[in-house]
Amino acid sequence: MIRYFATCAPGLEPVLADELRADTIGAADVEPGSSGVAFTGDRDTGYRANLWLRTAIRVLAELDRAPVDGPEALYDWARGLPWERWMTVDQTLSVDARVWDSAITHSRYAAFRIKDAICDRFRDRCGDRPDVDVADAHLPLFLYVYENRATLYRDLSGQTLHKRGYRSAMHKSSLNECVAAGIVLMSGFDGTQDFADPMCGSGTIPIEAALIAQRRAPGLFRKTPFPFERWPDFDRRAWGEIRAAAKAEARPLGCRIAANERHPGAASLARRDVAAAGLGDVVTIAQGDAETWEPPFVPQWVVTNPPWGERLSDASEASWRTLGGFLKARCGGAQAWLLSGNAELTQFLRMKATRRIPIRIGKFDCRLIRYDVRARAPGEAPPPRAADRDPWHRHR
Repeated sequence: MIRYFATCAPGLEPVLADELRADTIGAADVEPGSSGVAFTGDRDTGYRANLWLRTAIRVLAELDRAPVDGPEALYDWARGLPWERWMTVDQTLSVDARVWDSAITHSRYAAFRIKDAICDRFRDRCGDRPDVDVADAHLPLFLYVYENRATLYRDLSGQTLHKRGYRSAMHKSSLNECVAAGIVLMSGFDGTQDFADPMCGSGTIPIEAALIAQRRAPGLFRKTPFPFERWPDFDRRAWGEIRAAAKAEARPLGCRIAANERHPGAASLARRDVAAAGLGDVVTIAQGDAETWEPPFVPQWVVTNPPWGERLSDASEASWRTLGGFLKARCGGAQAWLLSGNAELTQFLRMKATRRIPIRIGKFDCRLIRYDVRARAPGEAPPPRAADRDPWHRHR
């Protein structure tokens, strides 16, 4: 059995663990950790993980581990490993390292010693040495050293898994695909509830929701090969069968999905990416202010990433007021899950949260917050829009 580690944004470990346990991957010994999840499986488990994981950044397969009390011990250990099994001399390699609380104190120097050990081993046995390619190595490696214990992995993913292949450009406030999928899964969306995103930016959340609902493997969108497809021990037949099985898992959409974005440029990007993901006939993107948007159905599930920043502003405050108006007027009875990195903004919804889940996005400590929108009684009029009840709102 191979020991693996899948990395993710802090806070997404529980949903990543659930993905790994699912029948599409079938990992064993799943153990959530810090910024990732350890698991075991055979070679095909690693292939399936790269194809199916929605919330992981990359998948690492352990090669070996050993105690190291300094740079020379690190070099000797690495030089003794059977690198001929994992690459050929005419292929390239790269080494990324992280070092904590050890006799080895510099990550870059640790990576340098691993690289030297591999090159020296090949030179001794083949009379030549492989080259280094930090951008697109055939064999990307990751070294982790903690308290003088070293673990060396080969990176099956290479280009990070959030780069699905359907996105044409990044809107300035876009979530990456792994985080977007993570918050949709953390909300409990299972593909059967009518889904809305009233402030969708470039559309990543509704796209990921649709892919979840359709049970489509995100790795099938990838345009570049995974590193493992170029390794000496790659099983082309097994990979072909795994891809074919993933394609067969796709199913028709069992719910309705609609989204809205205020800014024309972002809405245009969203429509383009929806089409690139093959969702043009099932995900609708409207353009306009959220509070005046009327979805083509009453949403049962709302997941959105409204504007937030480190400081309050009139624009961000107005956005959250607008969002509150939309939820109360259009989403009676729905569950709403909102992402925020600014605790002060949520007050402008004028709604009571029922759950808060921590998640870290880059440098921001965020919360995914649940609100249960009150269902209106039969015949009850919707609340007035902010623009109708507040003359100042109309002129800001």
